[in-house]
Amino acid sequence: MTSVKEIMSYRSFEKAKLITGEMGLGNEVNGVMVMEAPDIESWGREGLMILTSYFAMEDVSRERIALFFEHAKKIGISAIVVKIDRLVNEIPEVFIDSCGKYQIPLFQIDKSTTYEKIITEVLETIINRNAYVLQNFYDVHKQFTRLMMRQPEIPEILQTLKQLLKKPVSLLELPRNRMIGTDAIYDDFEILDTEVQNAKKHLNLSFTQNTVRYASDPNHIYKQLVVQIPNLSYEKFYLIIHERNQSSDDVDLMAIENAVTALQIELLTRYTIRQNNQSRLNEMASDLLHGRLSKQEDIDDTIFQLGLDYARKYRVILINFDSEVENTQEENTLAARFSDAIITHSRVAFPDRVYVTRKNKVILIAPSDKVSIEETKQKIRLATKDLLKLEMYSHFNLYTTISNDVTLSELSIGYRQAVDAQKVLQLTGSQQAISSYQDMGIYQIFVETGNFDSLHRFIPENILRLQKENPELLKTLHTFIDLNQNYTETAQKLYIHPKTVRYRIDRLKEVYHIDLGSPEEILRYSIGFRLLNFIGDDRHDAHLRNIHN
Repeated sequence: MTSVKEIMSYRSFEKAKLITGEMGLGNEVNGVMVMEAPDIESWGREGLMILTSYFAMEDVSRERIALFFEHAKKIGISAIVVKIDRLVNEIPEVFIDSCGKYQIPLFQIDKSTTYEKIITEVLETIINRNAYVLQNFYDVHKQFTRLMMRQPEIPEILQTLKQLLKKPVSLLELPRNRMIGTDAIYDDFEILDTEVQNAKKHLNLSFTQNTVRYASDPNHIYKQLVVQIPNLSYEKFYLIIHERNQSSDDVDLMAIENAVTALQIELLTRYTIRQNNQSRLNEMASDLLHGRLSKQEDIDDTIFQLGLDYARKYRVILINFDSEVENTQEENTLAARFSDAIITHSRVAFPDRVYVTRKNKVILIAPSDKVSIEETKQKIRLATKDLLKLEMYSHFNLYTTISNDVTLSELSIGYRQAVDAQKVLQLTGSQQAISSYQDMGIYQIFVETGNFDSLHRFIPENILRLQKENPELLKTLHTFIDLNQNYTETAQKLYIHPKTVRYRIDRLKEVYHIDLGSPEEILRYSIGFRLLNFIGDDRHDAHLRNIHN
C-alpha cells in the first residue's frame, strides 16, 4: 500500500507545500488524475489523488464546492494537489477550509512542477507495488496449496499464517467459545470496541477490527483484525489476527485470504465427516428410543457406540418446531438450518448429550444426574432464546417436552413420555412452551400412547351433545368456564353483548341442566373441553402421528 506520506518523499514533491497539517497522511493512494470538471461523483474513486490548477473550479459556486468535498469524502479521495500558476495566485480559503473539514490532505505546488512528473512517479510506484503484491499472492498461494495436499490440521494452518504475517493468530468457534491459537497468551481478551472495515480491493472477504485488552497485558489497548470463515454448519468460526501495534498491509491480506480458503476446506471436510457419522448414530439412537433392538448384545454395542453409560440416568428431551410461513423449498432449507442451530446450541447446555434429528424435530438424550427438571428447562431456554431472537428464525414455534428420569433400559419409555407430553403441549400449550411429563398431571391418564381412541369415554355427555346440536352454545360455555364465569370478559372474547351471554348461559342451565355452581362439575367440563381437542380433528391426528414418528 502506498500512502500520502510516502509520496511526500518523491522528487516531484520536493517543492510541494503541505497546507493542511498532518491529518490524512496515512490515506492509501492507488491512482492519480488531473481534474477537468467538478462532477467528482461521476469520475472519482477511492484512493485517487487529484491534481488541479483550480481552472475547473474557477466559476463554481460555494455551494457546488461544498457538494464537491462532501462527495470527495464519501468516495475516499486520498489527497488534492493544487498548482499555483497564472490562473491562481493562492489557494482560495474555501478550498483550504473544506479540506480541513473533511481531513483530506491538501498540497500546493508551483508552476515549475509538472503534472507529468507527479503522475509518472506515483503510477510507477503503484504498478511496482501491484506487481510485488501479485508475486507474493502467487508464492503464498503455492505454499498453501502444497500445505493442503498434506491435509493439515487447523493448528498447522494457523502456524503457517503466523510465519507469513509475523503475528499471532487464533481461530474462535462460536457458540462453544472455543479458541485454537498459535500463542495461548492472546486467547484471553476483552473486546472494547468493534468497527467494520471497508472492503479491500482484490479481496472477497469482509473484515472487522476489534479494540481489545488482553488478560496478559491489562494496561495496554491493542487491535485485532477479524474475518468470519464461511462454512456449511451453524457454528461460526472467526480468524483473529492479533495485530498488536502493527497494522496489516495488502500483502498480509493476501496471505489471510489464502489461509481462510484453507481453513474453509478443512472445516468443510470436518462437517462432511461429522454429518456422515451423525447419520449412522441417528439410526442407532433411534433404534434405542423406539425399542427396536431385541438382542442384548446389539443393545450393549449401540450404547457403547453412542457413548452412553449404564451407570447414569437420562432424560429424553423432544424439541418439535413448526413454521408460520408457507411450506416451500426455501422454508424447508431454513428449517434444516434451524435444526442444526438447535443441535449446536444444545451442545453448550448439555455437553454429554446424544441427539437424533428428524424433519422439524430434535431429540436429545441427556444425562439427568445432579440436574433437576427445572434446571433442565432453564438450560433449554438459554440454549434457544438467542436463536429465536434472530429474524430468520423468529417465525418458528418451539414445543419442548422432557421425560422423567430413566435408565438406558427404560429409554423407550422415556421417549414415549416425551411424545405423550408433546401431544398435550401442542394442543393446549402456548408457543415456545417447555413442559415435562410430570407437568401433565391428570393428563397422564388420558394420553398414554395408544389410548387416544377411547378418550371420548372421559368427556361429559353434555359436551358431546352440544357439539352435535349447538356448537355456538358449546363455544360460549367453553369460553365462560375458561374466563372464570365472567360475563363481561366472555362477551368481549366472543364479540357479543353481555346480555347475549346471560341468555345463552341461562339456556344451558335450563335445557342441558348444567350446574355452574358445582366445582366438581366445572372440573369435569374443563377437562372435557381439553380432551375434546384430542379427538375429531384430522389435522391434529396427522400432527400427532408426525410427533411420534
